[in-house]
Amino acid sequence: MNILLLGGSNAGLRDGWAAHFQRLASEHHVQNSFLGAVGSLFGLVRLLKMRQERAPLPDLIIYEYTLNDILLFNAGSLRAEILADTLHAVTNFCAQSNIRLLFLCLEPLYASRPSVVGGASRVRRRYARVAKTHAMTPCIWLCDALDAEATSDSYRDSNHLAVDVSECVAAFVLAIVRDRPIAVPRSRGRADGAFVYIDATQARVEGPCRLQSIQSPVFEGSFLEISRSGSSVWPGRGELVGLMLRSLATSGAYMIRAGGRAYRKNAHSQMLETVRKLMLLHYSVRRLRVDGDLEISMPARESWLMNFPEDWTLLDSPSTTGFDDQVLEIGGVVLWRGATLSTIVQKLADFFPWPADDYR
Repeated sequence: MNILLLGGSNAGLRDGWAAHFQRLASEHHVQNSFLGAVGSLFGLVRLLKMRQERAPLPDLIIYEYTLNDILLFNAGSLRAEILADTLHAVTNFCAQSNIRLLFLCLEPLYASRPSVVGGASRVRRRYARVAKTHAMTPCIWLCDALDAEATSDSYRDSNHLAVDVSECVAAFVLAIVRDRPIAVPRSRGRADGAFVYIDATQARVEGPCRLQSIQSPVFEGSFLEISRSGSSVWPGRGELVGLMLRSLATSGAYMIRAGGRAYRKNAHSQMLETVRKLMLLHYSVRRLRVDGDLEISMPARESWLMNFPEDWTLLDSPSTTGFDDQVLEIGGVVLWRGATLSTIVQKLADFFPWPADDYR
């Protein structure tokens, strides 16, 4: 069986759950397409790109983004309706493509803290409800794999599982794959999907811009490099929710504009301290509706750009490169077409936490 692993940094560790799963599942062909510091929206981007590129599809997808979704949700980078529609879009993709799907739901060490527990519970409920709505195999929770609640000894740091726990998770997931029939989700809601991924080849450019092909272990495709005074205009209608960027030492401030609104963002990341070239999906926190008029640019005047309100980016940091020499590398944008009926119903259900909604 061809198995695709989609997950965050826990899936990318050399001794993480995915590495143990690949070693244990020797009878299967396992592909690990991890990327750290991204949530379920990036997993959907992977699937949309596969469809666009007509890439071979797997028999089973193990989807592990719950931990990162909890972190993004509590940081204010991810809204509940975006998360719900993302998970519905993933399950509908698998339903239409006859792919079995399994949600592996890890969580951060401090998920039970008062400042985190509310958001963590809402994210868990989203996953559980989507799995139930689409008649999926039930979510695999960390406590299921451990047959106990996780403790501080279960983690190597606040967001990454210890080696022995990672191996335990891998063995538990593989036992389910071997012993239980994993369901193909049932399609629900709009068939055309709530999201669209527009890659860099579709943008119209002006000024110092160039299209380049980037190959990396975690993401590949065409990226548009925009230097100061360069700009690009992107097609598509909806709300801008994500930008696929490569963050470098030369990354810095850029502008997003549409419908008479404009914001500045920062493509430089704190994580460049440990990774020299970093693929990241940057979330758009402010609501920006676009109608074929999304402009992403690198204005030449620093004082002018800094006067615009900021669209905050998680874990950004001041650029280490002078303003005039900064560049932006962008591979694509994600547009959301608006909340589906299922999302609206689920959002209302958050105010009525019935016992049947218990995620376990």
